[in-house]
Amino acid sequence: MRKIALPVTEGKLSPHFGHCQNFIFYNIKNETIVNETIVTAPPHQPGLLPNWLVGHHVTDLIVGGIGHKAIEIFNQHKINVFVGVQVKAPKVLIQEYLNGVLETNGNLCNH
Repeated sequence: MRKIALPVTEGKLSPHFGHCQNFIFYNIKNETIVNETIVTAPPHQPGLLPNWLVGHHVTDLIVGGIGHKAIEIFNQHKINVFVGVQVKAPKVLIQEYLNGVLETNGNLCNH
């Protein structure tokens, strides 16, 4: 089973990973959503969110913008990070991910 996380602000993908309001977790089995959970994000502190998500057993992360240090932490834990995703509704993005058509572009974060 995979666990996909999306940082969300005001019902859409947050353009900056570290400043989101919530995370939506999708448990995926056989390319089907088994469960969806919304969790309030902890306060932004360098290194906190990546380790917090590791503790939630996330396997994949879909983000707009994210700092390079956070990406390094995810890479160390073998978590796939899809960077530069357009700001859309989470349900649209998870379906694009499951259908293999999720588009990634340049990192929306410049630090």
